[in-house]
Amino acid sequence: MAGFDGGVEVNAIYLALTVAILFVNSAGLAQLFQRWFGDRHIARIVGIFAICTPLFFIEHMVGLGKLGWLWPITTLAAAALLRSKLLDLSFWKAELPFIIPFVWALAWRFAYPDIDAATEHLTDLYFVSNYAAGDTLPPPDLWLPGFKFNIYYSFLPYCAALLGRWLGVGAGMAMNLSDVFIFGLLGSLAWSVASRFVANRWFKIIIVVAVIAGGTGLSPVLPKLFPGNPVAQMWGNTRFAGMFDQDIQTEFGQHLFPKLTPETAPVPGFEPRDLPLETLSYYLYLGDFHPPLGSFALVFLTLALFARLERREDEARLDERPLIFAIGASTVLPLALNVWVLPVQGLLVLGWLLYRWRGKHALQWPWLIAGGASVMVLIYPYFSEYVPNVLSTPIVLTDALDRTPLRQGLGYWWPVLWLFVLTIAQGPKQRLAWWSAWFVALIWLLAEFVTIDDPMGGRYQRFNTVLKWWSWLYPVAMLWLLSLNLMSRQLWVRCMALVPALAVSLYLIPQAYHWKSTPRIHAGRLQGDGWLRDDEGNRAILNWLRGSPRGLVLEGFDRGSYSPQTGFALHANQPSVLGWPDHINLWRNNPSFVGQRADALRALYQGQLPDAREWLKTQNVRYMVWSSFDIARAPQALPQLQTQLAPDYVWIPLYGTLPGQYGIFKRVN
Repeated sequence: MAGFDGGVEVNAIYLALTVAILFVNSAGLAQLFQRWFGDRHIARIVGIFAICTPLFFIEHMVGLGKLGWLWPITTLAAAALLRSKLLDLSFWKAELPFIIPFVWALAWRFAYPDIDAATEHLTDLYFVSNYAAGDTLPPPDLWLPGFKFNIYYSFLPYCAALLGRWLGVGAGMAMNLSDVFIFGLLGSLAWSVASRFVANRWFKIIIVVAVIAGGTGLSPVLPKLFPGNPVAQMWGNTRFAGMFDQDIQTEFGQHLFPKLTPETAPVPGFEPRDLPLETLSYYLYLGDFHPPLGSFALVFLTLALFARLERREDEARLDERPLIFAIGASTVLPLALNVWVLPVQGLLVLGWLLYRWRGKHALQWPWLIAGGASVMVLIYPYFSEYVPNVLSTPIVLTDALDRTPLRQGLGYWWPVLWLFVLTIAQGPKQRLAWWSAWFVALIWLLAEFVTIDDPMGGRYQRFNTVLKWWSWLYPVAMLWLLSLNLMSRQLWVRCMALVPALAVSLYLIPQAYHWKSTPRIHAGRLQGDGWLRDDEGNRAILNWLRGSPRGLVLEGFDRGSYSPQTGFALHANQPSVLGWPDHINLWRNNPSFVGQRADALRALYQGQLPDAREWLKTQNVRYMVWSSFDIARAPQALPQLQTQLAPDYVWIPLYGTLPGQYGIFKRVN
């Protein structure tokens, strides 16, 4: 099922067939594991982890290569397992909690599929592309020749690449489809949690919408803070404190959130601290495929398992052992998925164990330990490669200057604070609600007074800590506390709980505004390369590289990151001579050769590098791209390069005429 070029209609048919194959297989997987977990939404994601984690282990021993031959076999097996259910209306109703958020996310990715230099799209594509060939793990680093890719949380991009290898699609489509699939999982798990506590269908819908499509507490005022600016409204929801709060132009907004000035700064030269809180809806809008998406799915699974164990009045004979095993596994998996959330995920499980112990519940320790130990064994090969490259990040107390400003903090967090107060007001007799509310308070205080001291500092001192911990806590608190409050027998509690749910759901207004006002020029091209194909010359370069033997590709750049650099190579499934230097330096602890290589590359593309031909040969460059980006940067350099690089590199013109010609320098010996 390899991708191909074609019109919108052809792409839509191809996408529909791919989605159908994906759905039938995922439904079959849910059916297979439902016998142990009962709830098909839990069963689906457990089945995915049960496949991906052992394969992650195996491929550290031997790479399995391309797996495109598998999808016809698995699809027939899934169809045989489902049989008549595919024609059963009740089956489709049961699948709606997965289908609806899946379609919602697919609409976003269908409309805005580009994997480009905006934000970190290309970085995410690089992560997935590293695993796309099915090499023995850790795979060769596509951004740094000679190195292995063992410097980043690998499990989520590995799973996305595994999906692509199974379907036989490229890394770009695999990444976009994986993004969509995760939102289907998140929505179905949120429904699973809500359904355990809440009987009213509309309440369950409100909970899922608030968690999946909602924003922060700023959602109701975003149109007043940034009128007529869809981008600021979308970004301001999550990147408000220390960033967009400083750009408010309206009188209402400036009164509500006064801008920091030299006169109001706590110390001379103080910069507002950048404190992001990225919601699920923001990730969907942004299109980034980051490890937190995987940790969201993991914690939602954990909550669904908790809910199934706690609310089991109609299941007196429920076998707890598979659920406890899965909870134990969820405690360890962040080591490979997103190690930033390991402390909070661990505290979540520890808090639940304490709650169960105090309530005289059986803890099933052997199954809990077996789940954690099994995952530890399966990720050990990855862990042994990753640990030597981990940067030193000590835990420190947060300095008073770095703490969250009161107004901005309340702007983000008032819905959770509202639910906390509402939950506490019900008293300690409601044990689950009482313990849950204090757990939320504990994690919030931990994120406020403790900082992971990474290499970033100044205005970014707490950036990564709050980005990872706040963003993890916010949907957890909204989903769990909303469910607990909307199950109350007291009408006033249910009514009051709806206030924050509906408030954060007002983020749908900026989303609708963005959808209406933003062109969808590459709609349907889930390969993500539409932004390169707009220019006829760039399209010719991309197609040429896709049809050429594998070899190191060199591309010019202006900035050390967030540049189109490596876009051609990644979308053509080719390795690069150098990725984004700023990111590589951060991950690799600033090796001097990266800066030297970047300086030489800049000089080369200006036609100012002495011995340019010899330098290219020492770097083992096979293809050097000359595209519209290079013409805009140094239009005079092409004739010089043709002279400097001959005879070892032949110029292959692919579009246009001199001096505005596009093409490739190809090594001939």
